[in-house]
Formats: sequence, C-alpha cells, structure tokens
Amino acid sequence: MNPRAWVTLAKGVVLESVRRKDLWVVAILGFLIMASAGALGFFGMSGLEAFAKDLAGTVLGGFGTIVAIIISTRLMPDEIRQRTLYPLIARPISRFDLLMGKYLGAVAVTTIAFLILTALVGVSLAMFKVGYEPVMLQYVLVRLMGLSIVCAVGIALSLVMTPNAASTMGFVLAFGSGLIVRALVMAYETSPGPMQPVFRVVNALVPQYGLFDLSGRAANQGWGPAPAWVVGTLILYAVGYSGAMLALGWAKFRRQAV
Repeated sequence: MNPRAWVTLAKGVVLESVRRKDLWVVAILGFLIMASAGALGFFGMSGLEAFAKDLAGTVLGGFGTIVAIIISTRLMPDEIRQRTLYPLIARPISRFDLLMGKYLGAVAVTTIAFLILTALVGVSLAMFKVGYEPVMLQYVLVRLMGLSIVCAVGIALSLVMTPNAASTMGFVLAFGSGLIVRALVMAYETSPGPMQPVFRVVNALVPQYGLFDLSGRAANQGWGPAPAWVVGTLILYAVGYSGAMLALGWAKFRRQAV
C-alpha cells in the first residue's frame, strides 16, 4: 500500500473534475435551488419552516447522490477507454493503490459538491429567516458517510459491469434501496421459516442508504443530535460496507486485462 500515491491520485481526480467543469453542474443545481426557494418564499414561509428544512434535506441528499454516482461510475472506465491507465500502471504503484486513489478522489469531489450545495441551501433558507439548529452539522457529516458508500458501490459496479449498466444500477440502488429493503422485510415476516434466512442475507447485501438520512431530525425544531453510539455504528457500517465493495471491485480489477 502507498498512501502517498492515494493522495496524489485523489488530487488528480479533483483537478480533472475542475478541468471538465463537472462542478458547473453543481452551480446549475445551486441556481435551481435558489430559484425554487425564491418561488416558495413568494407565498410566505410562516408555519412552513419544518417543511422547508425537510425538503431542503431531501433535495441535498438527492443531488449529492446524483453527483456521487455520476463521478464514481465513470472514473475507472474513462481511464481504460482513454488509455490513460497505462502510464499510471507503469509507475511504482499497484492496482490497489490506483483503485483507492480513485475512490478517495470520487469522495473528495462529492464532498466538495455537497458542501457547496449545502451552503447555497443555507443561504436560500436564511433569506427567509429559516435557520437550522446545530443538529444540521451532524446531518451533513452522516450524509457524507452515506455518499462515501455510494462512491464505493459506483466504482465496484463500474468494474464488473458496463458503464451504462453501472450508472443505472447505481441509481436503482441509491433511490430504490428503501423500497427494496421494505419489500424484503415484508417477505421475511410473511415467508415460511426456511426462506427467512435467505431474505435476511439479501437484505444485508443491499446498501442501507436510508440509515444515513437525518433530514427529518434536522428539520424538527428542538431535536438534538443522534446519540454518539448511533453515529459510531454508522461509521462502522460505512467503513465495512465501502471496504467490501472496494474489495469486490479490486478482485475484478486485479485480474482484468488492460
């Protein structure tokens, strides 16, 4: 392992994202957020503060997820298609180092984009004197943990599927995992005994993105932060699941002919 190479490769991903003007997409999304906030404010915000904050959290999570999927599912395929992978492999770094560097770069770009959108949402709501409580900081941190899982899943999918299939599956898992989990829980509760372990295993394999959504808590006035043991458990889950996805991608990548 070469952590210094990880940092260098991650910086390269961020610089490439700036060069390709990926963050212009974030700027456009920010403009849409500001415009939507203005339209909402035209009708008045009295009594709608909790709704506005909950909506803002949902929008932030949705846009952040879109950015994470787009960035992560194209990094490795672009390197292979454009043949820029060869000079990287020729250097004294392993394929594992390359994979980790690209993953950290995807997380960095996603984090920058998410923080920009968060700032714009905060400004939009502040214009109408709708403020967040300190729990919003916890919402941001926990949501970023969830987005790190999205990036790991996206990179793993891009190494075992075609780019289009990887992005499609990434969107299905990101925005449909809640429905999938609820369906598996219902199937577990109503199925015969021998099938229950199967549904439990499948449920464990599906990424539990909903666990990282604290928008409801951040929207309600007077709600404090989630307990430390909850955040600690989420950190362990994020590290474990991301590591498993990256291991899956690396198992395919190390045997892949380029």
